[in-house]
Parts: sequence; structure tokens; C-alpha cells
Amino acid sequence: MVALLGRSIAERELTMDDNLPLIFTPLVRQPGVPIPDWLFGPAGVAGLPAPLSLPQGVNVAVGIDIIEVGRVRKVYERHGERFLKRVYTDMEVRQCRGKATRLAGRFAAKEAISKALGTGIHGVAWREMEVVQLRSGRPTVTLHGNAKHRAQLLGISAFDVSIADLQEFSIAIAVAIQTSLSSSS
Repeated sequence: MVALLGRSIAERELTMDDNLPLIFTPLVRQPGVPIPDWLFGPAGVAGLPAPLSLPQGVNVAVGIDIIEVGRVRKVYERHGERFLKRVYTDMEVRQCRGKATRLAGRFAAKEAISKALGTGIHGVAWREMEVVQLRSGRPTVTLHGNAKHRAQLLGISAFDVSIADLQEFSIAIAVAIQTSLSSSS
């Protein structure tokens, strides 16, 4: 199976077994860098039931998050400015105008972005992911610091995010687009 991974796409297509499942790889590495073996558990790539389908052309990574608005409201009421300064940029604070549903939507969007980056919130800081609305109302993503570095490392050339707010919940989905693939991928 490991030998199969090193073959060209055409060679792999000739040896694919129709009875084997098709396994896709997540967008967790920069173009041209081998997929880390640890990603697939203790047995690594060798433990998979079929060869991996390596990314080709345009690739996407998706993150999604949902949060209870009441949780964000409680944290905001308890910690006020300290919470805002830790999680949101100045522009985000201005646009949210202290409304818990808007703060929760941005919070969910940042969680979704960090998932699409493959880091979770442990690899990037809250304020390194900025979600602001354009004049049209559409949210846009700006990355700073480690989040920007991670996106560049992965070859991410675009990010899209969508947020939906209800009275009790906010949900967000983020899609990262990777187009800058090297020929060795």
C-alpha cells in the first residue's frame, strides 16, 4: 500500500480495486509534503483498508461550529471588556454592538475557521481570525499572525464563511480553498 502511494495518479488508477473503499485525505499539510502517518492512528497509513486518494486540483477544507447564545451572553455579562479584548478585534466589537447573538456568531465562525485550518483553537489565537461584515452584510475573513501563517503554509488562497443566528443558537461554516499545489503532490 505504501508503494502504491508513491506511484503516479495514472499508475494508481490502473491498480485500484473496485471492491476497496475510497479514502480521502484531509487538507492538513502544505502541498508536496507527505501526509503525517500519525493522522491515521497507531498503524498509520499501513493500517488503512485501502489506498488514499491524494488531493488533486482545487482542494477544500471545511469547519463547522454551533454555540448556544446563552453561553456567550453569560461570559460577556461576567467578564465584559476582558472577554471582548481576548476574543474579538476592535472592528468585530464595533459591528456586534454588544449583541450576544452577533458575538456568538463570530465566536462560532472563529471555531469553524480554526477547524478548517486543521489546528482547532489550540493552534491559533482568537484575534488572529477576524470576521467582519462587508457593506452588503456578507461576512469576510481576515487572518493574522499564526492563523495567516498556517493558511499560507497550506497554500490556502481563499476563505469563505457563513453565519446563521437564531435566538438560542449561532452556527457557522468555514470553507478554505487550497489551489496552490505543487506538482509533487
